[in-house]
Amino acid sequence: MSKKNKQEWMTFVEDGQRYMICKVCQSEYVKAGKTTTAVTCSLCVQKRCLARLPLEEMMPSLKKKASSGRPPGWHFMNEFVDKDGNVFHKGKEQPDLKGTLEPTKVKPRKKKKKLSADEKLQRDIKNWKKRKKARKGKR
Repeated sequence: MSKKNKQEWMTFVEDGQRYMICKVCQSEYVKAGKTTTAVTCSLCVQKRCLARLPLEEMMPSLKKKASSGRPPGWHFMNEFVDKDGNVFHKGKEQPDLKGTLEPTKVKPRKKKKKLSADEKLQRDIKNWKKRKKARKGKR
């Protein structure tokens, strides 16, 4: 390295130990040896390492799971037959029954209508009146 490219980093000596400022963030002081020319603090090293890792590799929970083509809760059904003819009883495959039954027809879930604030209030008043009427009937 030539003399003009070499940069001097701030250093100081305390109790016989040399400290040098981080060359990246220039705010953190790190212990250094007598011949050290520059240092990088642990926070900057961590940032660089994490910047190189893909997010999915760092946090596997973010990976999208491949769909099995089966409906949610299929393993709780008493009997489920997938489109390939595989038969399952409470989630356990029954290979000897493969292809003997028709695929299970799954009904789509009913979509619940989202109530507005007024509709919620009307519903709550209606329920309150029912409870009030039931309390009067018990007396």
